[in-house]
Amino acid sequence: MREAEVVVLGAGVAGLSLAQRLRDRGHQVLVVAQGLGEASRPPVALVNPLRGRRFTLAPEGERALEAALAFYSRFVPLHLGVYRPVPEGERSGVASRLGGLKHRWEEGGLLLEEAFWLEPRPLLERLAQGVPLAWAQVLAWEPPYLRLVGGGRVRGGVLVYAGGGRGAHLLGLWGRHVPGLVLTLLDYFPRAISYRVYLAGNALGGSYLPHEEAHHAPPPTEGEVEWLLAGAEALVGYRPQVASAWRGVRFRLAPPHLFAVEGGFALTGFGSTGFLYAPLLAGRLAEALG
Repeated sequence: MREAEVVVLGAGVAGLSLAQRLRDRGHQVLVVAQGLGEASRPPVALVNPLRGRRFTLAPEGERALEAALAFYSRFVPLHLGVYRPVPEGERSGVASRLGGLKHRWEEGGLLLEEAFWLEPRPLLERLAQGVPLAWAQVLAWEPPYLRLVGGGRVRGGVLVYAGGGRGAHLLGLWGRHVPGLVLTLLDYFPRAISYRVYLAGNALGGSYLPHEEAHHAPPPTEGEVEWLLAGAEALVGYRPQVASAWRGVRFRLAPPHLFAVEGGFALTGFGSTGFLYAPLLAGRLAEALG
């Protein structure tokens, strides 16, 4: 039986960010997971605190962006700048919702200078470096133990659930499972552009099917692909060439996304904001654990 001061279930961006935060503070940590990432492995992650077509500043968005910039830059290159088209008549309303975000107005829209995109797969690999990992499927959450498929157990002084929707039933967490689609492209967009859909690097994303009650990843549909390509054409004037498709299922709970559970804590349910909030909330939990 393996054991550690803190046992983290989940090796996505939340679980591995927490593991690194804990290591920074000298804690003994063990991450238990079936694999690296899952919903945290899209081709590109856009980290942008100004959300949706209404340009709503996410709660604690400025603080979360500051934490994400400082943390992720330790591990991978960040591609700064997210351009958002803004109709002329809506500019004053959008300006009132920017808070302290560093920005500048350009012809046709707004550049968020410190919003950014990154490549999640190398990020996860580098976050995992130096972190003790146990590759296993968890059968039950039985504090202070995680009972594993096959009969083994892992013991933690504190248990942290940082998985997504696939394992949420272990704690009786019932949220929304939202399938999303990202297309990888032959074209490359060094500066992200976002309105309804987003283009960043070699990725086109922003398609979400209606949420489901259980974790389920349906195959891409022609309607989703057409919707994405039409959105890209509206942004850049042509339809990029598609190389492949990636399907992920995001798990969404109502805030807060850091809360106490039996035996420890849960850090989960971010939906599409995981890369924005993970460093901030992982830092808070690591600080709370001493």
